[in-house]
Formats: sequence, structure tokens, C-alpha cells
Amino acid sequence: MKVNLLNSLNNNTRLFFVTLLLLLFLGLNKVCGDEIGIKEALDLFYKNNYDIVKNKYEIDKASADLLEAKLLQNPTLTAANNGFMLGGGKVPMFNDYIPTEFVLGVTQPVRLGGKRKLGIASAKENLEATKLSYKDFIRNILVTFYTIYYNLSLDRLNIDFSKGELRRFEKVIMIAELRHNKGFLSLNDYTKLKLTKTDLENTLTTYETKYKSDLEDFNLLLGSKNHLEPAKISFQEMFQDYKEESLLEKAYANRPDLLSIQRQIKASEYNVSLAKAKRIPDISVYVEGESFGQSWQPGIGGGVSAPLPLFNRNQAEISRKIAERSQVEIQSEKIDRQIIADVRQSLNNYRGSLNIFESYKRKKTEIEKLLKDSEKAFSLGGVTMLDLIDTRRTYNDFMTKYNQSLTQAMLNDELLKVYTGETQ
Repeated sequence: MKVNLLNSLNNNTRLFFVTLLLLLFLGLNKVCGDEIGIKEALDLFYKNNYDIVKNKYEIDKASADLLEAKLLQNPTLTAANNGFMLGGGKVPMFNDYIPTEFVLGVTQPVRLGGKRKLGIASAKENLEATKLSYKDFIRNILVTFYTIYYNLSLDRLNIDFSKGELRRFEKVIMIAELRHNKGFLSLNDYTKLKLTKTDLENTLTTYETKYKSDLEDFNLLLGSKNHLEPAKISFQEMFQDYKEESLLEKAYANRPDLLSIQRQIKASEYNVSLAKAKRIPDISVYVEGESFGQSWQPGIGGGVSAPLPLFNRNQAEISRKIAERSQVEIQSEKIDRQIIADVRQSLNNYRGSLNIFESYKRKKTEIEKLLKDSEKAFSLGGVTMLDLIDTRRTYNDFMTKYNQSLTQAMLNDELLKVYTGETQ
């Protein structure tokens, strides 16, 4: 009995600890979230982003328009009978004493003037234009994706920096406490120093709050129901220069909005030709079989019908399609000019952020040495507490701007590829 009781207790204890470990593991995963690299994040973005998924149905709609253009018009079946005898509550019967007629015919509309061929050609160009517009839609949203991604990277960089500064400042507090206990530092100065630590803690809280807020935008952008976090990226400090001519050449070759408008121009030309072709009237060919008279002898007939274009020769639609073609051509000119503006603005932003980063980079070693020397001098009593606080404030402000300029330069480098159409 004692052995069984002990075994039962051991089994229950094992079960308790296994359950506890599982709960802790699941809980930690829920809080920390899964890290995801930029390539995996882009894959989820392309696949699950709500706006991208919704816009992709425009391709299905354009495909349906092409299918409709290829389909032939349906024939019309006609059946008619004359000569029923009604009365006496009887079922209507054929009247044998007066002429009767039964007609069964099929009418098939026939489009002339190459309308079907022109409609198919226009629908094909529209489909290709829609596919390219879809790519351009993704390209525009990529600006938001990269902005959020690099903002999160900056948040993590600031959080890590703040945590490191807090650990470093703890040593300063310990030195200050020793100096205060030995009478070399006044209580007033010691208190101010501890309040400075509170400012550092509040700064860390601000960065962590912003990081959590940006994470919500990130997961919404990916269409993710899980709590995903971007993995830490390796920050580069070397950047290349770009030439405007080379960037413009890439943009003209790759920008999907430019390629799409070129397809739209072709489609508009087909639409004008189709509108002009509609001046040629379509015909209807019909074949019918009929039985007529008391003898009820079957016969076959047929014919062709066509509207007479005496008044309406499709002048209104032709004018409308010509105006639409002119609008598309003007839009093409605008896109061409927009590409030049996008490339110049993005290149200007990149070079500006790079110049700012380089200026901070040149002074980074100097400001780090300044803080290190100030902390060392403070421990030896060479500088006052106010001098140390002022130096630390200058250092923290400098490093915050350094991190921001580094991240902004990397973001603008990535956006250059978006604006030239290299990244889609």
C-alpha cells in the first residue's frame, strides 16, 4: 500500500510539473511572439495582405471580360401556332376547317466588321494592363511595408540601447552612492542622479510602448493572426552612391505603372476601332420550318434581317472612345513625369539621409570617448554631477539621432529600389 501510494504521488507530481512546463512554454511563446525575417515577412505580405488579396480579384474580373468577348452570341428559338379551336370546355384542338399554321425557327445574330476580333484584342490588352496595375498596387504598398519594418528595427535598436544605458548607469549610481556615503557627494546631487535614472527608465518605457504599437501595424499589414515580430537585422554602415541616369533607366524598364499604361493605350486604340466597326450593322440569319393550311404540309424557309444605319451610325460612342484614348495618353505623359519626380525625390532623400548619418558616424567615437572620460572623471571627483548629467544627456541625444539616421538611410536605400520598380 505504501509503495502504491508513493508511486501515485510521484506520478501526480510528474504530471503537475509537465503541465506547468507546458503552460510556461505556451505562455512565453504567446508573450514573446515568433520572430520572422524580412524575406518570410514579404512572403506573408504578398500572400495575406488584405488590400493585395482584394485587388487581385481585379485580374479575375478582367479575365471574365476576355471570356465574354470570346463567346458567340446565343441563337433565338421561335415557336408559334395559329388556328386553335376553343370552346365547350374542351382542350384546344387544331381546327380542320380553317387554315392553321405552325412555325418553328432559329435566329442567329452574326457580328460583322471584325467586331468580335477587335473586342477580344481589347480585352487581352486590358487583362495584361490589369496584371501590371496589380503589380504597381503592390509596389505602392511596399513603401508602407518597408517603413513599418524599419521603424520596428529602429524601435528595437532604441530599446537595446536604452537597456544598455540603464545597466551602464547602474554602475554610475553605485559610484555615486560610495561617494555620498564618504561625504564627497551631497544628498541633493545624489538625488538628482537617481532621478536621472528614472528618466532613462521612462525613455525605455516609451520605446517599448511604441514598439508594441508598431507591431500591431506590422501584423495587420501581413494579415497575420499570430503575434509575429521582425527578426533583428544587421545594420550596415557602408552605403553605395547612385546615379540619376542609371536609376531612371531601371525605372523606365521596370515600373509596372508605365508598362500598364502602355497596354491601356493599345486597348483604347482597339476600342476606337471597335466603335468605328459598329457603324457596320450586324445581321440576323434565320431558318424556320412551318406547316400551313388544312393539308398541313411542312415547308422550310429562311432569311436575313439587318438594321438600316440611317440616323445612328454610332457617332456618340466613337467620340467617347476617342476622348477616352486621349485621356489615357495624357495619363501616360503624367506617369512618365511622375517617374522622374519619384526617382529624383527618392535619390535626394537617400543622399540627404546618408549625409546626416555620415556626420554622426564621424563623431560617434568622439562622443563615446567623451562619456567614458566623464564617467571616469566623476568617479575620481574630477567633474561635478551636473557635468556628468549634461554629458550623458548629450550622449543619449546623439546616439538616438545616430540610430535614427542609420535606419533612415537604410530605409531610403530600400525605397530607391521600390521607386525604380526593381522591388515589386
